[in-house]
Order: sequence, then structure tokens, then C-alpha cells
Amino acid sequence: MIDSHVHLNREEFAGAQAEVLQRARSAGVTAFLNVGYDLASSTESISLAESHADILATVGIHPHDATLLADADGRPVPEIEDILARLRDLAKHPRVVAIGEIGLDFYRDLSPRPAQRAALKLQLAMAEDLQLPVVFHIRDAWTETLAMIDEFGVPTCGGILHSFSGNEDSVEWARERGFYLGIGGPITYKNSRLDFLVALAGIEMILLETDAPWLPPVPHRGQRNESSYLVHTRAKVASVLGMTENEVDIQTTKNFRRLFAGGPLVS
Repeated sequence: MIDSHVHLNREEFAGAQAEVLQRARSAGVTAFLNVGYDLASSTESISLAESHADILATVGIHPHDATLLADADGRPVPEIEDILARLRDLAKHPRVVAIGEIGLDFYRDLSPRPAQRAALKLQLAMAEDLQLPVVFHIRDAWTETLAMIDEFGVPTCGGILHSFSGNEDSVEWARERGFYLGIGGPITYKNSRLDFLVALAGIEMILLETDAPWLPPVPHRGQRNESSYLVHTRAKVASVLGMTENEVDIQTTKNFRRLFAGGPLVS
């Protein structure tokens, strides 16, 4: 298994990171994609990837932190050139395989929506310039985000719709553009529609993820999530698709390696 979206640098793992990694490896997780969401976490993701052969990194500015790049009206902040230069330098690190997580979040609205749109546009351009795939965060903004991607250009190197929560139309949109769907703990939740959407998508579009320390699968709801719990998501995906867990491992690993083929692939 590969955990295609995790935040091992978070304070929730302070003092326990080594144990968490060991439990995950013992459970069969062979690689981790540690995802950045601001300059500090992006730098920390790179440090982790430098220290562990089975960890890769992404760098990016999350929509929650979009005001690092734009003001409430979507205009560039005075220090934008310095911030973009720092982000670009981080993105050029050999252990970085994607820009992300970036996107729109109209659920929490922690940054004004014009700022979110401006930050997404800037980082889509950076991903294209650096020829990197994109990890997208989308929450309660599916119509707007997919329209923006189409307007400003589908990333040449592809992308993943992390913590997928779209609908049937979103699945078909992703299929037509060669995007992957990040499927995590919520597929195990009662009344989730993800089982239906995963069946519609098929295994060729699926990547497994935890988004740890958040979104733990059943039977660990209410706990801190961790990569070893990916076994529960894998089991549910296998059940939905009528596959063995080993078959899910093989195909989702192929999918991961295909998406991040331009980076330092891990086994």
C-alpha cells in the first residue's frame, strides 16, 4: 500500500512519529506522500523525505492560507514575489513530486474566496511551469474548482482530487482529464456515497490515502488517524470493487507510480 496523502509533520505526531511510521510499515505501507500546505509544512515535508527513503514530499499553499499570496480582493500581497520564489525553490527539491495541496475550500472559508482563487491560479501556473502534477483540496467548491482548472489549463502532468467528495459528474470530469481520486477513511462511514462513486470510477482511478491525522476510518473514528489504518480503507475499496486486497495494492501502487513518474519513485 501507498499512503498518497499524509501529514506526518503535524504536532499530533510529535514524539510518536517513529512509532507511527513503524506501525504503518508493519501493516504493509511501503511509501508515504507527505503533503505541504504552507511554507513551513512544505519545508518540513522535504526534511522528512530527506530522512526516509520511503517518504516523498509535496509543497504548496492551502486555500486556508491563501492570504499568504493575495488579499481579500484577490490582489497580490506586497511580498508575493519573495513567497513565490521560496515556494518555487522548495518545489525544485529532488524529493518533491507535486504542487499541493492547493484548491478552494468554501466550507470553512478561512481565507476570502477571491484570495483562494488567486492563490489557486498562481500555483496552477507554477505547477505547469515546473511540470509537476497537482494535489487538489476541494471542499464545498466542486463546481468552482473544476471550472477554474478547465479555464486556466488542466495540469499537463495530471493531478489527484484529494479526499474525494464530489459527485458522479466530478468522477466523469476526472476520468476525461486523466485525474485520480484520493480515497480515505470516509468510504468506511455509514451513509457515505463513496462506495457508489468508487464503483463508478473503477480501480484505475483510485489512490489510497489517510489524510492523517484527520479522517480516521471505522473502527478508529474519534481517534488520531495514522497510516497503519489504511488497511481499513483498502479492505472497503476491495469489497466495493469485488477485488482482493492484494489486487487493490497492486493497482493503486501502479496508479501512484504513474502519476508521479517524474519524481524519485519509491517501491
